[in-house]
This record gives sequence, C-alpha cells and structure tokens, in this order.
Amino acid sequence: MSDNKNKKLDEILDEIKNNSSGQSAEELLLAKLNKEQREKLKSIISNDEAVKNFLSSEQAQKIIRKMTGKGE
Repeated sequence: MSDNKNKKLDEILDEIKNNSSGQSAEELLLAKLNKEQREKLKSIISNDEAVKNFLSSEQAQKIIRKMTGKGE
C-alpha cells in the first residue's frame, strides 16, 4: 500500500477506535468510502466465503492488529 493510502487508513482506523459520535464502526467506515468501495465492501460482507478470504489476507490482518492494539 502506498504511504498516502496507509495514512488515510490509519486516520479512519483511529477515528473508529476513538469514536464518541454514537455511530457504529460500520457507519463510520461506510461514510468514508466512495460508492464503488461501499458496494464492494457490502458484497464481501454478505458472502461468508469472501469474508473468510478477506479476513485471512495480509491487509486484513494488519488492520485487525491496528484495531486491537496488538502491533503490526
């Protein structure tokens, strides 16, 4: 991932982790994505096999570690 994409992802993850707006993590994330990204995410989360594949990816594992504070 490019540095700019990493920075944006870090900003989104920090906002989700520090959320005090009452919005769910899903609502916050979807608000940050463009229409194409939202549709792709929704198609992934509606398919169990796609969710398993996504969660086992290196990028997803990095996000999970960031969200749980377990390092990178």
